Amino acid sequence: MSMTPQRFSPEWEAEFQASRRAALAEVNASTYGFVAGLVMVFSAWDWYVDPGDWLHALPIRILGAAIAIALGVLQKQTGRVDWAPAIAKARFAATTLAVAGALLVLDQGFEFGIAGVVSMVLVGPYLAMDRRDLLKLYAVPAVCIAFIMVFGTLNRFAIINSTIFLVLAVLVGMILARVFESANRRAFVLEQQLKTEARTDSLTGLVNRRAMEAAAAAELKRARRNGGITAVMILDIDHFKSINDRFGHDVGDQVIISVSTAIQAVIRETDTLARWGGEEFLALLPSTHLADALALADRIRRAVASAPMPAENAAAVTVSIGVASSAEVTEDLTNTRWTHMLRAADSALYRAKQAGRNRVCSALVETD
Repeated sequence: MSMTPQRFSPEWEAEFQASRRAALAEVNASTYGFVAGLVMVFSAWDWYVDPGDWLHALPIRILGAAIAIALGVLQKQTGRVDWAPAIAKARFAATTLAVAGALLVLDQGFEFGIAGVVSMVLVGPYLAMDRRDLLKLYAVPAVCIAFIMVFGTLNRFAIINSTIFLVLAVLVGMILARVFESANRRAFVLEQQLKTEARTDSLTGLVNRRAMEAAAAAELKRARRNGGITAVMILDIDHFKSINDRFGHDVGDQVIISVSTAIQAVIRETDTLARWGGEEFLALLPSTHLADALALADRIRRAVASAPMPAENAAAVTVSIGVASSAEVTEDLTNTRWTHMLRAADSALYRAKQAGRNRVCSALVETD
């Protein structure tokens, strides 16, 4: 399987970056204790390598651990996801430089303790959003450590030896970052696919009942804030059972697809059409008065009636439509209002069926 991270459309890329910032914020808020402990754990090695100077290195390590904890608490308490990349970089720089600074105080610290800096470098991929972000994460510590090695008291062997280990650690970190980014992008694609499948009817490609419920809740809240009116229509294919019985379920599925296509050709871009269940469809019509909804429903009825039937020697397919408007519902609670609108539209649909089908009905108006 390729480890090359795939690129997304601008919309998906923005969502992916937002998800990575959220994940990084969670890492910042949950691992600061571990990072602080990692900085401090090498104090025992400091004592072993240089018993005479290890106490001089201890305050540097404590400072680095304290900064890691403070930044982690800041992330956790504020919950600011947009701060996550900056907090990660600041924490990484502080802890890495604390380890490097402690080694500089020790006698032959870089010769014997470079593993501590390498360990911090290898933590980097877990604190970066992607490969490019990891390069930014490494930038400040790399410059500072290079300054320490060049202008510190290190001998040539220590400089060369430490440089080799750190370059190798950076290369391994970049490889890990590439693998993590590729895995994260694949996981994001899978998540989007699952979301789409959870919200989409597999036969028609329309949104399903669950997605329509969410869309309706959002629209009714918006309409309530703005004082707008929302309409809804329920459409049912007439005599659908007889179509299945006569031509088979494969033809029945094709009828459902044909009807959905005919409806989509008529409704507006601002409207939402869902397969409500079986041979029923539901359309949500934002900012639409009842009269306009009835006119649109009648255009849909005529469009479906003129659509070709996917079977030879078959009569035209027709639909009955029930229409309701939020203006007819006095209840302000969104859930109750939606329930009442559905009930009114379903009642109107029943009246259309009882009146002979292939017609549009509402609580107030009926058209043939």
